[in-house]
Amino acid sequence: WCQLYGGLDYSGKGVLHNANQACCVCGGGSFQTPRLQIGDYVKVKSGTFEKCELMKIVEYKLKPSFSYIVEVTKECGRNTVTVSKDGVREIKKEIQPGHRFHVEDDNPDWIEKHWRVELKKCRNGLVQQEFEFSPVDEHAGDNGVLIKHKLSGVNLAEALDGKTNEVNITRVFEDGVFLGSSDFYYLQILTHLFEGRLNRDGTPYSGPPRYERVISGYFGEKEYSEVKSRDIKTTDIDEMQFSMWTFKPVENETEDAAGVADEHAQWLLRMTQSIGVDYLDKLPPFHLLDVERSASNSEVKARFRELSKSFHPDKLIHQREKKELFERIFVLLQNAYQGLKSADETEKEKFRVQAESASQIFAHSQHVIELLPFHWTKIDDDKNETNGRYILNVASHINSTLLNVIDEVESESTEQLWVTFMYSARCSMSRAVVGVVDLAARHLAQLGIKVGAYGCGLYKDFPTEKDDLLGVKTDPICSQFHRRETPNVHVIVETLPGRRRDTETGELVMVPPDQEVVIDNAMFKYFYASVPDGNTTQFLPHNLIEFAKAGRRVWESAHLVRKMRKEDFSSADFISNISIVAFLDGTGLGETNQDVVSTISSSFPGLARRFVNDDVYVGIAHCGFGDEYTDENDSISQRSVDCSKLDVSRLPDIKIYAPNATEGESLLRGQFGDRRDVQIALESMGNVIRMIVGGEDSDEDDDLDEIDDIDEASDEGGGSCGNPQPPPSDLDLDLDEIEGVEETRLLEMTPEEDFQSPPLAEAPKKPKLASPDKRETIDGGRDNKSRDRVAGFETRQQARRGGGKILGGGGGGGGGFISA
Repeated sequence: WCQLYGGLDYSGKGVLHNANQACCVCGGGSFQTPRLQIGDYVKVKSGTFEKCELMKIVEYKLKPSFSYIVEVTKECGRNTVTVSKDGVREIKKEIQPGHRFHVEDDNPDWIEKHWRVELKKCRNGLVQQEFEFSPVDEHAGDNGVLIKHKLSGVNLAEALDGKTNEVNITRVFEDGVFLGSSDFYYLQILTHLFEGRLNRDGTPYSGPPRYERVISGYFGEKEYSEVKSRDIKTTDIDEMQFSMWTFKPVENETEDAAGVADEHAQWLLRMTQSIGVDYLDKLPPFHLLDVERSASNSEVKARFRELSKSFHPDKLIHQREKKELFERIFVLLQNAYQGLKSADETEKEKFRVQAESASQIFAHSQHVIELLPFHWTKIDDDKNETNGRYILNVASHINSTLLNVIDEVESESTEQLWVTFMYSARCSMSRAVVGVVDLAARHLAQLGIKVGAYGCGLYKDFPTEKDDLLGVKTDPICSQFHRRETPNVHVIVETLPGRRRDTETGELVMVPPDQEVVIDNAMFKYFYASVPDGNTTQFLPHNLIEFAKAGRRVWESAHLVRKMRKEDFSSADFISNISIVAFLDGTGLGETNQDVVSTISSSFPGLARRFVNDDVYVGIAHCGFGDEYTDENDSISQRSVDCSKLDVSRLPDIKIYAPNATEGESLLRGQFGDRRDVQIALESMGNVIRMIVGGEDSDEDDDLDEIDDIDEASDEGGGSCGNPQPPPSDLDLDLDEIEGVEETRLLEMTPEEDFQSPPLAEAPKKPKLASPDKRETIDGGRDNKSRDRVAGFETRQQARRGGGKILGGGGGGGGGFISA
């Protein structure tokens, strides 16, 4: 074309040049290939946009001269204040996303390419995610390495504005502290050399260069999408999960034993094995298909096809049980695909919103199970509809077909220990520890302990209220744990059903466990008390693992603590031994200090284990509405005791009884508003009893102070949501509800002579307690009323216990006493 027509004369049509002179294709013109391409992220080195971080080239302009058209994708610039029509003041950045401007010079001193390191889900086979490692000096022996992006050839340090290409790597955890602890590293780059910098007096600056830690976000950010760097000297961020990195070797995909090659498919299968296929039906559709929420139709289609290869039922024609399971998973994937591929964006978004709980922060965790409301079963109290308890009941939702696949043996009812992470999606602390909690869960799975997470106030059945934005009070599943902050963590017990083979069909069928055993197990609750006043270090895998192991030890010792009923207070074991009894609210309606209650509940098993070889009786009694409300046909009401007849005038309380004594002395005198007060009191009491009875403590560790001695870390992200920390200014929080530790309150007491017994169906609002001025003796005991003036305890009969005298004097012996 240039030969035939390029030399034509166009001067008569007002054109100054012919094609051979003006067209670059024909060898003319002055246009050169731009240095930067459309879609490149760039930095502008001067002017208004110099401090803007995320800008990209969206267009070229050739007339009247060449220029780049650059678009801002993240707000930047100075803060500006705007006032709406309603008078609401709002602070915005001066430059908003979508703003475009021209850069009319292709000079590297004005505009240059900005390499971004984006966070994406790691997938095998994507060369865009692959890096090559090589030591800076193979013989140097230091921690410096070169990390080069395989596709572009750009060094990681260069892309993060490092002054050298070297990245310094150091281990985060010591070897062996938890499963995979050696796989995590800190990355550090040199960002400031200060060459040529002068001090104020004109002398050369001789300070050290500045290094920055490579991180994936900041505390409080909802989404982590871009890798950044942060000065390690300005704030200590070592314990934050966003400063930790791991390296995954590039390997060829191979099918595992289950016939599943895709990593996400493996996760789907693992979830069905651990919690049941019904769980997948509750996942947001983009989580189920493993795509971004904003994924295009082509991305959704491609991902569905990949997963279909793993779960298509036709692959398992000769395996009926697995075929049935795979069919259900395949249908769920198909439904998610059909909803997300809709060409109508409005309908697609409607489907997303209806199908998702967008704030489920563990929905796609590898090892933590996102517990849903249907995993909890409510056990109602017939006499008080509001006095029900939600117990974990995951096993009943695992489909029987899968059970047959996994295990073909009969079994008795047993227990499953869970670490439950109760969180609020509004809480930055909850989001900031998702990764490290998942690491701990991977390790705990090897120990037979499951980890589950439940979002308070996430579900429409239990919506939050204005004065409870965290959902810890309005969501009944969370409120039963009596915590005001999130996250709060507990060890609890699920009772698993047994299995028997049907004599007619030969199939395994579930055998429901004994209801009384279920309730007893559900009463166990071991609280991670270090979390509310701590920071993210409490959630580092090794610390969370130690808490879970301590909870398991307490559970294993829980059977040593007697669950006392009315008749136990007149039993020979109680009367003839030193007895330590905790009195707790058994109605769920009293105003008791839950910090103290949880400390007593978690400490008593350790106390009982300490004296397992001695004549020391340790028990817990739950105060009920009184004997007049005890239903002989109701085993639950028979668990409670009438504390008004046991000289109990406040809850919670701990009483110590000498042998053959009728009245106990209260250990919790005054206001015990802190768990450490109770721990110290119990420890002091235990030490005194040990000196009296002689002998030695059990070799096992005491769990009174399970993780109180964790080293203090930085204040970065410290404190749980709901603790005494400044709330966001735009939230209408009730500070009296959120701040401080709740005081121990004495329950309102009703003198027995003024008590009018209502009908059995109308139970009172609080447990029945003794009046301070009215005491009753225990049936079967001896009515010893004289007091030892020194000890402050009832005078008791002398009893030999391993070489000591217990709280009493015979002959010339003096009285002993317990101090706390």
